[in-house]
Amino acid sequence: MKRLAAAAALAVLSLAGYSGGLFDGARWIAAPAELQAAAPRFTTTFSVDRDGPAPIAICGLGQYVATLDGRPLGRGDEFNLPGWTRTSKTCFYNVFRPVLKAGAKHTLAITLGDGMYNVPPPGNGLYTKFTGSEGSKKLLVGGAVQSAPGAAWTVSPCDIVRTHVYSGDDIDRTADVARSVPAMAAEPPKGVLREAPFVCRLQETRKPVRTMRVSDDEFTVDFGQNAAYVPTVVARGPRGSRVEIEFSEIPLKEGETRITKRPGGYGRTVARCKFTLAGTGGAEEFTTPFFYYGFRYMKVRLVPAEKGGVLPSLESASARVVMADAPSAGSFKCSIPLFNQIHDICWWAQRSNMQSVFTDCPHREKLGWQEQNNLHSEQIRWGWDANAMYAKTCMDMADSQLPDGMVPDIAPEYVVFRGGFRHSIEWGSSMILIPWQQYEWTGNASLIREYWPNMLAYHNYIRLHSKNAKRGLFITAGGLGDWYQQTAGGNRPIRKTSIELTATAFYYLNATTLAKCADLLGKKDEATAFREEAANIKKAFNAKWWRPDVHGYENNSQTANSMALHLGLSDPAETSAIVSNIVEDVRGRGNAVGTGEIGYPFLLKVLADHGHSDVIFDMTADCSKPGYGYMVAKGNTTCHEAWDCREGSSFNHFMMADIVSWFYTSLAGIKPVEPGFRKFEIAPEFLPGLDWVKAHHSVSTGDIRVEWRRKCDEVTVTVDVPPRTCATVRLGWMAPFEQQPGRQTYTWCSRVSNCFRH
Repeated sequence: MKRLAAAAALAVLSLAGYSGGLFDGARWIAAPAELQAAAPRFTTTFSVDRDGPAPIAICGLGQYVATLDGRPLGRGDEFNLPGWTRTSKTCFYNVFRPVLKAGAKHTLAITLGDGMYNVPPPGNGLYTKFTGSEGSKKLLVGGAVQSAPGAAWTVSPCDIVRTHVYSGDDIDRTADVARSVPAMAAEPPKGVLREAPFVCRLQETRKPVRTMRVSDDEFTVDFGQNAAYVPTVVARGPRGSRVEIEFSEIPLKEGETRITKRPGGYGRTVARCKFTLAGTGGAEEFTTPFFYYGFRYMKVRLVPAEKGGVLPSLESASARVVMADAPSAGSFKCSIPLFNQIHDICWWAQRSNMQSVFTDCPHREKLGWQEQNNLHSEQIRWGWDANAMYAKTCMDMADSQLPDGMVPDIAPEYVVFRGGFRHSIEWGSSMILIPWQQYEWTGNASLIREYWPNMLAYHNYIRLHSKNAKRGLFITAGGLGDWYQQTAGGNRPIRKTSIELTATAFYYLNATTLAKCADLLGKKDEATAFREEAANIKKAFNAKWWRPDVHGYENNSQTANSMALHLGLSDPAETSAIVSNIVEDVRGRGNAVGTGEIGYPFLLKVLADHGHSDVIFDMTADCSKPGYGYMVAKGNTTCHEAWDCREGSSFNHFMMADIVSWFYTSLAGIKPVEPGFRKFEIAPEFLPGLDWVKAHHSVSTGDIRVEWRRKCDEVTVTVDVPPRTCATVRLGWMAPFEQQPGRQTYTWCSRVSNCFRH
């Protein structure tokens, strides 16, 4: 909690391009061409002239693992160092400060892998999302150790014989690693050196909940939880025998033991890791050094060194959770077990996709699709201190922004997609919305100040593409629209929302957000201009899509009505009618959600803000039709990409996890009022069927805590207000009152209007 406000400022400072002289005298080095193919290992011996901590700064491209005197450098749980960036713009480095002894000889060894920096064709039917390279693997070391070509640094092959960010790592303990040659000089990358603002870390180790023998040479290992993991196997066997592993996230049906489905909808290709034993006679442990993957099940196949030979034995298997170093910032529990399960599947999906970027999914994509970063940041921020991640997200977008101002749908843009998959305003708007959201949640406006030119450039790009006589002025082009919208709900087809409508709604949101940012920066003339533009967009939006005959927008879809109402595009006099249309559509479908990921956050906010949390409650608790209850009933342990849990989609996305925000803001009742939670509301909703709620959210000065319990008609509410903040407490029909820092308990009788104890 203490890191919330500080992390934002630290992240921005650390991305400023300053290396503090750490690399003075250092030179980029590389392996000879014949050692570039797999994972070259660079080694040097050095000493220092005084005892104590000594800085060692490393930039290893694409990614690296390092040991000092045979032990992991750093804490030992770092992963995917130095972090994924567009190295043509930014190259991250990490600084370690081990305690060294003066005069002693120390050995530093650094092994380079490919990561997102180099994605080659995987071959052998294995999967990759894309192929492409930003250059050959290279290394820069500074601080107490300086990299330079020559005899001081040698390079050798190692037992990591294949590394691929999408299809796996292969380790061969029989490989010849004896030869060693001097490192060569390397051409520096084009990107600016910046210290990484955070790292990814290996976290808890999960053991199998069951191991199923499929045949003499095959096992299925079930870890009980779908997550982003680094796998480990321990095996024993003859020299040259192998253990091969593959992965799946799809829940096995009753009685099944064999993994038959491929993960994430790519049925023809897989990820596979091969581990070849040295045959020492003892147990040999294998852990993928560069590869992580989203899975629950691991297929283990045992292969003899030669046909008909002795099979190796599987001694054990484990999986270690990996995610960005983002501290926990919240918790939620309530009296309804299903809601707790739903919170958990959302929480695990968030963890799985908080990596060096906010990934789409931890297996087939691993890319930073930007709509998640603005539309779904609220659900992330309730549970995690992700401010450093959002600062890096802005850097990634700025690094990927095109000269004409367009911000691609993915950042870093490692691969160029086509059409709406390269640019859709709901995605690119993260360049404008994330800096403002960071200010709202932390009170720190540094991202707005730093990226104001990028924000303006993106808005100008949208403005230029919204002057189309055929579409109409101030109507902008659509891209992907309400992505992954459910196609059927209840007893009737779901009403589709046009892609131009959601795009133009975001055009309006961007203009109003830029007006607020301009106010904050003291740019009054620009603020006025943005408000005038927003007014013109609103007028054009209503002229094109408002239907007075039905008191709704376009075809009266949940998405169209919810977005228009929540963003302030609609006439306030029509609010009641629009809300009634939304409620009728949900109820008329048997409490079915009718939006995709774009419309759903707005649907939740409109229903909750207008007194219809009971509708959200019923949608969420229903296990019989597509939605959260359905996901749990289907055996999912993470949030699915699709409401209907179709097997052609990923089982581990956080884009549909916005119900988390409703848990905190409505059931627990925590609502920010001023930036950084300097002022906030506590207004829990005591819904029928809910007996207690317990939640907390960390801010820069401490923890906001809410716990309420109901016994018959009496509700007891305990509120913790952290230092230097103030809360307005609203309980039922009681008049709101202020609570200063500290803990207070209130008892309220829902049946008697004047029964209240403080």
